[in-house]
Amino acid sequence: MYDFTLEKWRQNYIDDFLSSTDDPHLSDNLCETLPYPMDTAFAMEYIRERMFNSEERQICRAIMVDGHAVGGVDVIFSSGLFSRSAELSIWLAKPYRGQGLGGRVIKKICEDTFDNYDILRIESHPYSNHIAAAQALRTAGFKHEGTVRSAIFKNNTTYDYEIFSILKDEMK
Repeated sequence: MYDFTLEKWRQNYIDDFLSSTDDPHLSDNLCETLPYPMDTAFAMEYIRERMFNSEERQICRAIMVDGHAVGGVDVIFSSGLFSRSAELSIWLAKPYRGQGLGGRVIKKICEDTFDNYDILRIESHPYSNHIAAAQALRTAGFKHEGTVRSAIFKNNTTYDYEIFSILKDEMK
């Protein structure tokens, strides 16, 4: 089992980012689109956006294992009537998937978010066919709330997605 830390993104993580995203299937399960092969300019902009984010409306962390960025986790705060809610997204480099790291990262970022922000709910929306993401969310204490049918259109394919959430008072 990997020990990890969550750190603010830094410019010198560019090589780790490029190697971690060198996977044609990584963006298949992400709602955001990562190019493949990864474009250096895109990678630099991805990191720069996260480095200079004020953290008033989102938390962006590199997932660090043995001094290397092996993934990323973001918590983006909602607004208006949903201002006490946030949405979580996570990605991991292929060698680190399926070993429990994702669930532990999710739990840690949620604890940090609930401890430091006036948030009551964090939700996540994995594709319905992304069984590993659902398992990581359940491991972190998230509950399944439902399925949103035919809601995502990506690469000429329509996907359903799931809604998982955890409330502040459910954190153990």
